[in-house]
This record gives sequence, C-alpha cells and structure tokens, in this order.
Amino acid sequence: MSFQVRWYNSNVASVQNFLALIESKLQALLEGSVDRLLFPGAASSLSSQLVRMIDEKIQSQTDSQDQFIPDLITLYVSPEKWDAWQQAVSVLNQAAIEVESGWLEQGYQLRSPLRIQLAQDEHLAVDALEVKTALTLPTADTSKTALQVVPPEAPAEAAIPAGAYFIINGKEQRYLEKAIVKIGRRSTSDIILDDQMVSRDHLQLRAKQGRYLLFDLSSTGGTFVNNHPVKTTTLKPGDVIRIGKTILIFNQDLPRTGSFPTVATAVEE
Repeated sequence: MSFQVRWYNSNVASVQNFLALIESKLQALLEGSVDRLLFPGAASSLSSQLVRMIDEKIQSQTDSQDQFIPDLITLYVSPEKWDAWQQAVSVLNQAAIEVESGWLEQGYQLRSPLRIQLAQDEHLAVDALEVKTALTLPTADTSKTALQVVPPEAPAEAAIPAGAYFIINGKEQRYLEKAIVKIGRRSTSDIILDDQMVSRDHLQLRAKQGRYLLFDLSSTGGTFVNNHPVKTTTLKPGDVIRIGKTILIFNQDLPRTGSFPTVATAVEE
C-alpha cells in the first residue's frame, strides 16, 4: 500500500511540474503583447487559465482509452480591441505550437493541428477576455492544417451592405448583392477566380448589420488583408484583399452621412 501511495504522489507531482512548465513558457511568450493589450499580469492569468482548461478538457474524456488535446482554443475579445489584437496573432500561433508540442511529448493525441483563434463578443468589456476550448469530431480529411470555423447560416433578414463591390485585379467590378458570398475556384462559387493559387473554397463573406464579415475557409495559401494574414475580419471600404495572385479591392458606395455599428464575429464551437 505504501508503494502505491508513493507511486501516485510521484505521478501527480510529475503532472503538476509539467503543467507548471507549460504555463511558464506560455507566460513568457504572451506577457509582452497580452499585458500591453489588457493590463499588467494579464498574460499570467491567461496562461494559467489556458493550461487549466486544456487539462480539464483532457481529463473529462471518459468515453475512450485515448485522451485528445483540445484542438481549438477561441479567445473572445471586445470589438473595441479587435484591431489591436490582430498584432498578437503571430504570438498566439507560437503559443499554439508550444501547447501542442508540450502535450504531444506527454503521450497525448491530436485530431487536428491545434489552433488558437480570435473572435469578437460585443457583450465583453473593453479589457475583458473570455476563453473557450473545443475538441473537433473525427474527420476523414486529415490534410487540413486548420479547422474551418464559420458562423451559422446568415438569416434572410441580414442587412446586405449597400453598394458593396469588389474591383478584381484592377479591371473587373463585381457588386456584392447576397447575404452570403462564396469566393474561390469552384464552379459553384459566387465569384469564380481563375487562379491556381486560390483554393476551390477560399473565402466566404457574410452580411451582418450592414457590413461584410470575411472568413478564410482554411485555404491553402491563406488570405491577406492590407498585407496582414487574417482568418476573419470585418471589411472596410478601401481594404485590399490578396488571395493567390488575385487582388480584390473592397469598396462601397457609401451615403454621405451616418455610420455603421461595430459588430461581433460569432464563432460556433
């Protein structure tokens, strides 16, 4: 009995040491950007919360002999801080790699490459942050390097942005007149691009409250808005979108008065 107690205590101590090490590495990665975005000590709090939530998600898996690392972590931020948080995307990507490699070394498994994504929540205070983790369902397609996450189908009453259009490669002008606009090489796309560097299903636009939300559909080459890689963003007149070799300039015939409200990106777990 004493041997079993000593073994149990040793195992618990090993796990605690591992969690503490991961938390320390995450804090070192995040403290420069997150503390600046929120408040001093925010990186420490976020690192602790991430490690705890990941461990709880793993331990809650009782329906299988295998234990999987949650492969999607969503950080909900206020719309007021949305643009500022885009500067932290590269750091969040590094954090995802650190988390993934750390738990894999401990013998856990992944169903999809781990991804940390940002989303807006209009109900959050300016300096607030909400974290959620998710474990994706098994899929036959293991070639994807990121999970495709888009909101539910836009309702019929969604306000389509007035006078919105793309200028494609400086030549063609295409007005956007649907609540959901699909862009890619697929023949069923709303905007079909003859560009081999563009994925078949590359982009999707969704109308909400008079603006278009852009979503990269886990494309191979990625999506760049004003030379910054993005997964999702709210389009503004004058934004330059680059996918493959194709340049799309977003514009609107805007009224002279009035303004559009800030909107939140809804992401389904």
